Amino acid sequence: MKRRFAPLSSVRAWAAPAALLAVVSVFSHTPAIAAPPQRTQQAPQAEPQAQQAQPVKNKYRADAGLADCLRTFSGNDTVQVGACTPAAGEYTSMRQWEAVDQGNGYVLLKNKYRADAALGDCLRTFNGNDTVQVGACTPAAGEYTSMRQWEAVDQGNGYVLLKNKYRTDAALGDCLRTFNGKDTVQVGACTPAAGEYTSMRLWKAVDQGNGYVLLKNKYRADAALGDCLRTFNGNDTVQVGACTPAAGEYTSMRLWNAAAFSTGWPTRPVTGQKRALVMATHWSDATPVDPAPVEQATLGAGTPSLRTYLQEVSGGALDLTGDMLTDVDLGASPTGCESAAILSSARAAARARGVEPDTYDYLFVDISRHSACPWEGLAAMPGTWVLSNGVGHKTWMWTHEFGHSLGFQHSDTLKACPVAGAVTTVNGACTVSGGDDPTDTMGGGGMHLYPVDYRQFAGWIPDSQVPRVTSTGSYRLGILGEGGTQEFRIARPDGSFLSLEYRRATPPYDDYVATDPLVNGVIVRIVTAGGTVKNRLVDATPATPTTDDAPLEVGRTLVDEVADAAVRVCSVGTQGADLRIAVGGTAPPAC
Repeated sequence: MKRRFAPLSSVRAWAAPAALLAVVSVFSHTPAIAAPPQRTQQAPQAEPQAQQAQPVKNKYRADAGLADCLRTFSGNDTVQVGACTPAAGEYTSMRQWEAVDQGNGYVLLKNKYRADAALGDCLRTFNGNDTVQVGACTPAAGEYTSMRQWEAVDQGNGYVLLKNKYRTDAALGDCLRTFNGKDTVQVGACTPAAGEYTSMRLWKAVDQGNGYVLLKNKYRADAALGDCLRTFNGNDTVQVGACTPAAGEYTSMRLWNAAAFSTGWPTRPVTGQKRALVMATHWSDATPVDPAPVEQATLGAGTPSLRTYLQEVSGGALDLTGDMLTDVDLGASPTGCESAAILSSARAAARARGVEPDTYDYLFVDISRHSACPWEGLAAMPGTWVLSNGVGHKTWMWTHEFGHSLGFQHSDTLKACPVAGAVTTVNGACTVSGGDDPTDTMGGGGMHLYPVDYRQFAGWIPDSQVPRVTSTGSYRLGILGEGGTQEFRIARPDGSFLSLEYRRATPPYDDYVATDPLVNGVIVRIVTAGGTVKNRLVDATPATPTTDDAPLEVGRTLVDEVADAAVRVCSVGTQGADLRIAVGGTAPPAC
């Protein structure tokens, strides 16, 4: 998947804070930023406007009172970290950048000062060498506009390749890359040469939860070398170096303001109408199953069925239809349980009936109960097939296994966290166990509807409804599935985020009673997302022996020492949940 810069104006450094929110992944997974609400109703969103220019700052140099802005100069084409305040004869615009969408998946990255001064203002490459400079946007004789055009190509694992179009078109090395044995960065080949690695070209941002990110190179991380883009005390250079500060250094030398690299959350959209071939099969020595319950559990128009479940949980964004093959003989019962062999037999049997399984989006196969298979259901993650071990009549099995197809991992639970009065603290004293989330079908939650982060990952909820909290204040969390803010996310330094969700009873799938603790508090999870999604429920009421009361109750506070954040629930009801959230080690405001 190609991920690209959005059109914007006056961007600092390589990106603008708000405008790049439309970009799915230049460096990071930080999306729309939530500010404490000032009013209960939000005006309709206008068309995107030009963004105000703001310099990209390095935290260490800002803290140390050193020049901390990425900038250009009059009279030469270099780029350095320098003073944000212009000296005599200089301009603020030397520190301002914009990205101009070229309508082909690429952008021009332009410096405002040099644009205003009619100097070459585009980040560019050259023919004949691997350097990167700021130069003319209009190509000179023998040059090309594409020398100034850039894109990010998602690698599906939280990393991107940053590629230059000219060098792509010319079949030259076009990826921003690092090297073994030195700390320099150049544009070079995307395909590794002998003794090199693709990871030398892979980059990501790790959100530190305080408005800053570490910009890390995968190769150097894998090789246990210094892998963070960093600054120094005493000079204006930028290199790839150690993430952990040495004596006399600071972590902030490696921190860069996240807003400048803000992009969409990871996503793997599955929307529209999808078709499944459902096969009720049996071994030659087994009695065929009744196909009617299998058809109802998968493609049935009534409830419960996988089809109606997906219609409801996706808000109508995904509709599953298809066809059913019954009494399909797969031959002799195997001695083992090889999923590939079972699928191959099923596909061959379908073709023998004149049905081509590859014309469908999904293949669902219910086999005769087979003791050699240690599972109830099995699916690729993500993938396009599901196997059922004689339990095809159980809708919960299909919702669970289809979740794997969508990229959802098994969830687990964080338990036994320390409690002091009305405060539960998430720290290293907590323990982890599996299969204890009563609201998540991927973790023992039966047919309950997928959590909010799964819905966003599948493309059913826009990033604008799952904002990241970066400032202390009062927040209104909407009811899951009913519009408004569907989730608040608080970044953690390990790349995961704290997820806040509030749901109400929505039969037949979320069939809670009005007094159920699961719909009278805020559900807190730790989520890790990339090519797949992993949920960890936080038991915010750890004093009881069950997770059926896991949500954070009204009047209670949860402190996450990793995120350096705290959440207090003031009230819940038909209008949503009223929250107080604190970031940066402060206490939540009073209710």
